[in-house]
Amino acid sequence: MKYHTLNKIKFVIFDLDGVFYRDHEAIDGGKDIIEFLDTNEIGYCFLTNNSCSPLQIYQEKLKACGITINKDKIITTTALLTSYIISKKFKDIYVLGSPNLKSILYENFTHNDVKPDALIVGMHDQITLEDISKAINALGEKSEIIAANPDKLIPKSGGFGLECGVILDILHSVTDKESFVVGKPNKYAFDFILENYNVQKEEVLMVGDTYDTDILGALNSNIKAAWVKTGNTLPNDINHDQFISLDSLHDLIKILDLK
Repeated sequence: MKYHTLNKIKFVIFDLDGVFYRDHEAIDGGKDIIEFLDTNEIGYCFLTNNSCSPLQIYQEKLKACGITINKDKIITTTALLTSYIISKKFKDIYVLGSPNLKSILYENFTHNDVKPDALIVGMHDQITLEDISKAINALGEKSEIIAANPDKLIPKSGGFGLECGVILDILHSVTDKESFVVGKPNKYAFDFILENYNVQKEEVLMVGDTYDTDILGALNSNIKAAWVKTGNTLPNDINHDQFISLDSLHDLIKILDLK
């Protein structure tokens, strides 16, 4: 993808971890790109596949990077799940996930552990095999499985942790039910942003560090994509002409400033 294709960009979707920070360490360029977008009246939001943390956690992490933003600029899979459940007109749900996810969803929908309309799956590092067994036993023939994200591994200090996709594999192998995933790379996440921020896909750029979720999700939604190498590495044998590669967010400022 050539730089001149960004001449119509009016809105930028950012991933968070690996783009603005690693754990609690700020990545250079984050504060500068947000100041540039604000000055040039280019809209933006942050999109994360995480459903574990409340919005204020992301506000605090960004504040540590020198960025102060309102909660309405942060889209988590918890918000995506809520929107999707409403669109399906489900009332009874069973949640397998973090305390934050349970708290928000059970505040808006009825907790039912006997043949609920849907089993909602998000990741939490305290989930046990017993928790998964209870979720499987709660399912009815017509119960649907809705998941926050498809990731199987999440980078952690000293290695990795298991993610939501591993649970989905278990559920599928036992129940033979397919899951609907609301988070990246599913098109649902990007359509949600287009609608809620009232922007057109040709005006939007997705910036992330993970090909399988950020970049592939944008390409699946016909949205321009930029990969920044401050986080995850790119897989082999991919078409680099489909997206822009950035050394840092400072490069994005230079590119957008040229339009």
